[in-house]
Amino acid sequence: MMQTRAERDLGRVQSLRLVLYRILFTRDVTDFAGLAQTQASLIRADHDDETLERIAAALTWATTRPNFDYKSLLPHMPHSSARLYDYLCKLARAMGVA
Repeated sequence: MMQTRAERDLGRVQSLRLVLYRILFTRDVTDFAGLAQTQASLIRADHDDETLERIAAALTWATTRPNFDYKSLLPHMPHSSARLYDYLCKLARAMGVA
């Protein structure tokens, strides 16, 4: 069964929230590179293959959209959309999807 665009978008949002939630309570995120590598390992350990595929697809999508409002995915996130985009790109590289 084919997914609608709205269903694909919702799936992406949910997958991005999964990875962004891991840094929700991180106050200082100046070194995203190390944090991303740590988070990539935790994400691989915490999720099944199907969820990891969805996360990889969402990260691939995110890396091509620097102007998306990533802060809107978790409004209480203490980081700017630009910082979140940077984190998602580094996480995508750490997970081997970008």
